[in-house]
Amino acid sequence: MKKIRKITALCSICAISFLSISTPVLAANSWAGFDSVYIGLSFGTLGKATFYTTVAPSKGSYYSKITMKLQRYSGGSWKTLTSGNDYDTGLNTYSRSYYVTKGYTYRVRSTVTIYKKKGGAKINSDTFTYKRKYK
Repeated sequence: MKKIRKITALCSICAISFLSISTPVLAANSWAGFDSVYIGLSFGTLGKATFYTTVAPSKGSYYSKITMKLQRYSGGSWKTLTSGNDYDTGLNTYSRSYYVTKGYTYRVRSTVTIYKKKGGAKINSDTFTYKRKYK
């Protein structure tokens, strides 16, 4: 029983840490198919940027596609450093890491599309961004 409590406590701490560096995208709450979207970007040791997007569709049976890019602002424009896709039913979290350089502003740019089911009709799609400077 004590082991279960320790595991539960550890999971709670991880969840709180995750949410403390996430930014909710409130606009998603008013769009068909979306319940909430969270985007996060943090910088760790040696310039390791960890970035992610979490989407909760308005129905657990809905299928979502996340297309996520990490971009750096330099010379007056945004340059994509890395990108990828993730697909899942219900709550969908997509996370990646990439090493970056100090002194630049970075952003996560995610396009989220909600479908009725895998291979089904598209309900809605929107693009969300979150940016931070790495000092």
